[in-house]
Amino acid sequence: IDQAIEYTLHTAKNTTYNKVIRIKVKWERPRKGWLKVNIDGAFKNNCLEGGISGAVRDSKGKWKIGFFKKIQATSPIQTELQALRHALQLIIREHIFPVEVETNATEVIRVISEDYPTNNNLIYECMLLMEEASRLGTISLKHSFREGNMMAHLLAKAALIKTGYNKLCTFVLPPELVMDLYDKDQDEYVCARNCSSDQCVCMAALGNDSAL
Repeated sequence: IDQAIEYTLHTAKNTTYNKVIRIKVKWERPRKGWLKVNIDGAFKNNCLEGGISGAVRDSKGKWKIGFFKKIQATSPIQTELQALRHALQLIIREHIFPVEVETNATEVIRVISEDYPTNNNLIYECMLLMEEASRLGTISLKHSFREGNMMAHLLAKAALIKTGYNKLCTFVLPPELVMDLYDKDQDEYVCARNCSSDQCVCMAALGNDSAL
């Protein structure tokens, strides 16, 4: 079913020719008084392994908590959903509100936000966790380009090389492997990427601040 979901979402994309533009991308700080959780999943198809991660920061870019974990997985979207599930569990348990959850996986936002019809237990569990979090506080699920989500991306990649599955590593301080990027995000370092105008419109609709 994971492959069917990914196929449906990818084939539904607009293929009309449109202008390619160059945009500036950075890690976007959450609004004052808010927190942001950047999440990501990395997947190895040849051994069906995944790495999931999350990094919580405040409106000043200060690190609050982070995590990564190596998991068994069957597809990229399942890996990304497991990252979302763990992040939502953390948000609920630690009462991290108001909060923005940011991912570069458009498929995750669509299957959760658009109430995608499925019997997939993982998707259903994530939907229930989103509902529970919404009852406890204010939460939004947003898209980020990969360049604005590199902190979580590096952590997810690092989780893949760990030995053993489901051993959660929690970081109360930013780990050494992301310190350079952490400093760049603090300084609001900007990079550029090419993006079609139609894609920017679609990403902005998913909450991507850099696409506006």
